[in-house]
Amino acid sequence: MISAAATLTTLRRAMLPMDGCIADHAEAILAAAADALPRAAWAKLNYVDLTAGSCMLPLAFAAQGVRRVVVNDTATRTIVAARGLFEGSKLDGALVERVLDRRRSQRRAHTPSFHFASDYLTAEICEIFDLMFHADLAPPLAATMRYLALRYVLDCADPEDGFRILMTHDRAQLRADRETSWTAFLARLDDGRDRIAARLAEITAGQAAIATRDVVIHQGDMRDIARIVDYDLPCLVVVNPPTNGVDEYVIEDQIVHSLIANRLVPLTRCTETPEGFWRDRVKAALSALPGGALFVVWGGDGAMQAEACEAVWARYGDCVHLAEAGVTGTRAALWGVFRRR
Repeated sequence: MISAAATLTTLRRAMLPMDGCIADHAEAILAAAADALPRAAWAKLNYVDLTAGSCMLPLAFAAQGVRRVVVNDTATRTIVAARGLFEGSKLDGALVERVLDRRRSQRRAHTPSFHFASDYLTAEICEIFDLMFHADLAPPLAATMRYLALRYVLDCADPEDGFRILMTHDRAQLRADRETSWTAFLARLDDGRDRIAARLAEITAGQAAIATRDVVIHQGDMRDIARIVDYDLPCLVVVNPPTNGVDEYVIEDQIVHSLIANRLVPLTRCTETPEGFWRDRVKAALSALPGGALFVVWGGDGAMQAEACEAVWARYGDCVHLAEAGVTGTRAALWGVFRRR
């Protein structure tokens, strides 16, 4: 067993929550990587994740003590998570309480989040986020505090429906709403401090599980980042293209990225076709890899059928491991480990 189940559970609690992602297959990917590269060589492994998303895979490999970890994503929320987990320092609960005390906290200048997020978040939620995210702290503490603020806001979204439009901010009117139940939302408001403490404990445990200290964080299109990364062998590169477009393509992402940017970030549309987007980025990334590098890929449930994705991967490398990742409707997703020719 490459990593203890308890460690992976700890990392899943610390990662950025995202639905239906490659993080669900971390155990199997670690096992496939171990089959392709002897465990004794992992101390020299250069791990590169070109679209880290939840950060689960970078965390999993960093917990193994690989030589180097490179984290990249276009999404700002992922970068906030990566900086908090990999560059942040341990945050004392007493300091968080002091920051949340409005009379004693010091904050950098900012626009109150409620001014642009009031359709989805209450003034109370926005105030707590602002107190933590804009706290005037040393950079390592600030990195952890910002990720904690992000996790707090994500907890305020409905697990199934995400951020819902608030037709009123009056608690009595929300309780009396006959069309929508706001019981869980109001409960999350009431237990905010307890949830913050719980998320802090999860983040702290995740930070403590990291053994790799040589970590580089990028934020850019994988086509551009792939050209500048150092692929010293032995190397394992995750090439899992993002959704076609900037990550503000749905309300859930727009709200979070607006809070981080401290302004309303407009929804965006990508001018490329989904298939063109996928092929362009995957080919650019795989072309940059040196012979002998291992790469992890995923596809089949989005822009292209699994067979078409596999054909692209096979042009650049030899299959070491291939597995079905699940079926959505009539579409089957695949993930695999290949060795670059």
